[in-house]
Amino acid sequence: MKKKNNLWLLNTLLISFVVLPLFGLNNLQAKEYVIGVEDVSYYPLYDFSIEGVDRDSFTKELLSTFFRHQGYKYKFVALPVKRFDKWYVEETIDFKFPDNERWRSGESKKLKLTFSQPVLYLIAGTFVLKKNKNKPREAIKRLGTIFGFFPTLWYDRVDNNTIELVENSSSYSLVKHLLYDNIDAVNIERNVIDYNLKLLNKAQDAVVLNKHIQHQRYAFHFSTILHPKIIQEFDQFLNDHSQQIADLKNKYGIVETSATF
Repeated sequence: MKKKNNLWLLNTLLISFVVLPLFGLNNLQAKEYVIGVEDVSYYPLYDFSIEGVDRDSFTKELLSTFFRHQGYKYKFVALPVKRFDKWYVEETIDFKFPDNERWRSGESKKLKLTFSQPVLYLIAGTFVLKKNKNKPREAIKRLGTIFGFFPTLWYDRVDNNTIELVENSSSYSLVKHLLYDNIDAVNIERNVIDYNLKLLNKAQDAVVLNKHIQHQRYAFHFSTILHPKIIQEFDQFLNDHSQQIADLKNKYGIVETSATF
């Protein structure tokens, strides 16, 4: 009887030595997904600038909630906006946010990307001082934009050098330049403008969309090359937690653009 007990103990110990290290190894090898994000402050949508690295935003809270919900390890890596369309080629990233088919250019058009359903619907347009809301397109000579952002609706004027792009890494500075009439218009998202107007103690209608100049509704998407299954999980997460996401938008004061804008 004692011999059988000894054999049982020996077998148990051997199994422990084999199983436990393997379990520990699996934990050590759990993949950490890398999310490529823009290294600028575009609050309240996102802020991954050096100054805002610890700052919560809609993007950071949404994606963090999703990855934690799924039990995935993850990290945000802030990358230069100027190289946005080359991130998947030059950087070791698993995902990109925000992303949109309309932003693809050059070699990036050949990449096989999987996009999520729309996360946010926003507006691409030309925002001016209220007194200039009827100003014609040809009268816009200096356009403020975030360093690295390309105003797709102004491609023709940029291409033929009939408009000057005034680039700055700070949306706050650009809004301030507009208020001081140093530039004619800004190519910045409406929610970002409104946030900075509050900081500057200015009324929300001090800066308005010039509806006489082309403007379009577009969306923020989550994208990947390597992990389409996780994009499917993300889409399901958006559907299953629609109220939580609506609360998140409300928390950060984000107003989406309706289909009938």
